[in-house]
Amino acid sequence: MTSRRPRFSGHQTFSFRYGWLEKGYQHIRGGRQFSDPDALTYLGVGKNMVESIKYWCDAFGLVEEHGVTSFGEELLEPQNGWDPCLEDDASLWLLHWKMCSQQQFMTAATLLFGEMHKPEFNCDDWLELLRQHDSQSQGKATSIPTLERDIECCIKMYAPLKNAGKKRVLEMSYACPFQELGLLSLLEGSSMLRFSIGPKSGLPPEIIGYAIWDYLRSNDRHGLRLSELMYADYAPGQIFMLDENSLVEAVMQLHQSPRWGDCFNLTASEGIETILCTLPCGEDLLRAYYTDME
Repeated sequence: MTSRRPRFSGHQTFSFRYGWLEKGYQHIRGGRQFSDPDALTYLGVGKNMVESIKYWCDAFGLVEEHGVTSFGEELLEPQNGWDPCLEDDASLWLLHWKMCSQQQFMTAATLLFGEMHKPEFNCDDWLELLRQHDSQSQGKATSIPTLERDIECCIKMYAPLKNAGKKRVLEMSYACPFQELGLLSLLEGSSMLRFSIGPKSGLPPEIIGYAIWDYLRSNDRHGLRLSELMYADYAPGQIFMLDENSLVEAVMQLHQSPRWGDCFNLTASEGIETILCTLPCGEDLLRAYYTDME
């Protein structure tokens, strides 16, 4: 992780909102740039929010310096993209994986889901994690207020709103779609935060299988111990906050399917369980999933 550059600012303290990623993608796909004078008008937001949309489209790997990425096209292309309006919860889980597993930047979110191994923690624990990695990177140290603002943005991004009535309806218009994932919650009457560990609603086996393939590929492996895929830094079990049964169930569903049975398996030898994946191209899982959902 020390090879990744700190990126604890750039979102202007805004977590991404409903419609932002789609708008940002379309803006760049149309040959425009976020720095264009009419970007504020086209995107329908203020200057700081334009910067935030740019940040999030980049963080999720949807755009790059000179245009949209192949992943952005596959997911958001209006005519034949997998999910152009991000209506499927699986797409949010995929974006969560893409952001947290990316190899370029470290942020409050990537460090939280990649390396925080406590089920309950407070912001001081989180801040210390950020400070440790920031001190190991090259360049000028990031200020504490900047780190704290990144933590605050991440909390707003993942922690569900609990307000009731009209105030909740109003705030929902400013909410981040990732709150629907239910990965993080604030403990009432306490400064503690808690991960939701276990099976995840809306997270299909194909997305978990893609994450397994992606993680194994990044480690140049075709198989790893179940414990490593569960608890190692940036492993699928860690980033999705799964329990072992949920990860095993997803692998077995893929193993038992006619389409993917030869590519996924769970073996046991001398009490050590190993997950195997020989899938040549992980994107095949995603294409098949979205095709079946049409």
